[in-house]
Amino acid sequence: MLVIDSHAHPPRKGVPGIDNRKRKIPKNEEDIESIFLEDIDEIIAEMDELHIDKKVLIAMPPDIEREFHYGEYIPEYNIRTLTSHEWISKAVALYPSRFAACACLNPIEKSSIQAIEDLVKNKGFKEVKIHQAHYNFEVNDKRAYPFYEKCIELDIPVAFHTGFSPVPLIDRYIPTMPHNLDELAYELPELKINMCHGGGNWYQDGIMIALRNRNIVIDIAGITDLCAKLVYPRVEAKDLIKRFVEILGADRILYGTDNMDRELNLDMMSEIGLTDNELEKIMGKNAQRYLKLWE
Repeated sequence: MLVIDSHAHPPRKGVPGIDNRKRKIPKNEEDIESIFLEDIDEIIAEMDELHIDKKVLIAMPPDIEREFHYGEYIPEYNIRTLTSHEWISKAVALYPSRFAACACLNPIEKSSIQAIEDLVKNKGFKEVKIHQAHYNFEVNDKRAYPFYEKCIELDIPVAFHTGFSPVPLIDRYIPTMPHNLDELAYELPELKINMCHGGGNWYQDGIMIALRNRNIVIDIAGITDLCAKLVYPRVEAKDLIKRFVEILGADRILYGTDNMDRELNLDMMSEIGLTDNELEKIMGKNAQRYLKLWE
């Protein structure tokens, strides 16, 4: 079975609460390259163990990625680490059959239009993610529409973070609500919208909004962590995913982990009670079609 993790990130080692693994600090350009190769080998080994054929790697918001050790200047050695876009580009170039690239930009900035065109046309990026809550605007803010229209022209999906984020540095709270995606989807019906995390803790509204708009798909990244934080009633991730499929249909749901591969993988998904056809679509076929992978 084809398995595509449509929502993953480069390693964030040494970031408390996100990745507590020890981080190696590079001292020169050779260290940067060797650490990159070590990280890539670790990721591929885990992918092979968990039967993941391909990962879509999502970049970090450029203005804060140094807090996650990307594009970070290390003054004692006078070097700068790879930005997350650079890191992902190198990974895709090295293993194009195992990785695909998703950008992360601020659509309010005018330079973002030229940036996404370059990333798509010259570097092979397949999607762009928007952290609207990080930049404190609503998804249907008209200032972002020229960027969205460029994405329509480039024929790439736009992914939006929705729901609770444990990291205030990345996202504020209120703009992560999925509700204005309904307005955006209505006003720009040609825009391919990926509602990351299925609306998060507003999953009931997220699914209702997706039902109303055929240009919206959802991913289930991080859903195990979400369910562990729900107060009442308690909801099991497997039950929630199955209900998503019953209501929305398997064609518009993408498998993703948000780097929680050990919790959310093929073995877990196989226990939900989906048909073989539904499972195959969610685990890989939908992402392959949606992101135009291997074209």
